[in-house]
Amino acid sequence: MNTFYNAQATDNNHIPRGKFMTKKLKKKLSNTRQDQYALIKKQSNAMQKLHKNKGKLHIFSSQLTRLIDAIPDAVLLKDREGRKLVTNRLTKSLFKLHDVDWYGKTDITAAFAHQEICADHEHDRTLKSELSLALEKRQFKLYYQIQVDSNRQLLGAEALLRWEHPQYGLLAADQFIPIAEQTNLILPIGIWVLKTACEQLKLWQADPLKKKLQIAVNISPCQFSHPDFVEQLRRTLEETGVNAKRLKLELTESLMLHDISNTIKKMKALKLLGIRFSMDNFGTGYSSLSQLKKLPIDQLKIDPFLMRDIAIDSGDAMIVKTVIAMTNKLEIDVIAAGVETEQQFICLKHLGCSAYQGHLFGNPMPLNEFEKLLNQAASS
Repeated sequence: MNTFYNAQATDNNHIPRGKFMTKKLKKKLSNTRQDQYALIKKQSNAMQKLHKNKGKLHIFSSQLTRLIDAIPDAVLLKDREGRKLVTNRLTKSLFKLHDVDWYGKTDITAAFAHQEICADHEHDRTLKSELSLALEKRQFKLYYQIQVDSNRQLLGAEALLRWEHPQYGLLAADQFIPIAEQTNLILPIGIWVLKTACEQLKLWQADPLKKKLQIAVNISPCQFSHPDFVEQLRRTLEETGVNAKRLKLELTESLMLHDISNTIKKMKALKLLGIRFSMDNFGTGYSSLSQLKKLPIDQLKIDPFLMRDIAIDSGDAMIVKTVIAMTNKLEIDVIAAGVETEQQFICLKHLGCSAYQGHLFGNPMPLNEFEKLLNQAASS
């Protein structure tokens, strides 16, 4: 642990010294160092806790995310590059601590999680075989994260897949879906998710207070590109008897713009069934606003990375304002993901955003907790 502390404390980025430095620059450098030392202390304490979990990197990504989010903005360097530097240094050190190669990423990939889980097993089963049995053993669950309008009225929820692993506890989708895609297990898993979401919508349809709620479901590129995807979803809609207009499929920018002509063809076929579409993670750099008019989408979800500084960064606010203005002209709704503070919410309302999702309104929760939230909202 001391090695990391010393390495960070002596890394000063070649800032000019002595008589060449102005008083203003000296003061700024002093303040920056104080911020760095405070951050280093937090890093050291966090890594001591992570070190106790050595050999269990399947929880590494979520731990790192919580750690970064827990560091107050006042402690971090004030600019984005400083934030990235902090994140990269911390992540790199944690990778090194766990004897994992560093590839410049700020999260742990599914491949690393797979390797570490298998190494920690005393049994011969691989994660692949466990995944193949997870459906049969009913270990998958859908969690729901609330989506609201500008008046905080419930619109519905995003359904998020979780795996209740018998040994490692609750695993988020990004910790096992990449492996499922590599083994084609994503197909039966994806069908289960859609069927479960449709069955839930059907139950809500029978309740006058819930019949207008929507459920958004993330669709894997592998699942969407399967030749039988349209037919499989059509059968699911028929078997469950659900109102397809209450189901919203979230597709990523990269998926929509890959083989765009075939993607549009599939989307149009599904829209004839009543399905609605949301472009997920917009703003990650794949597409431009001019490409939106080519796609038959109903909603655009602005990526959370644009949310963090929207209330204090005029550049981020201008980007979001431009996106909202353009989508309004195209008659496309906008939902902001990753809304965590009242300031962000107020700023987005001022910019004309129509829907919101994030920790400010509710964390992903199991169905019984989400139902309680729905009942509370209905009685208020």
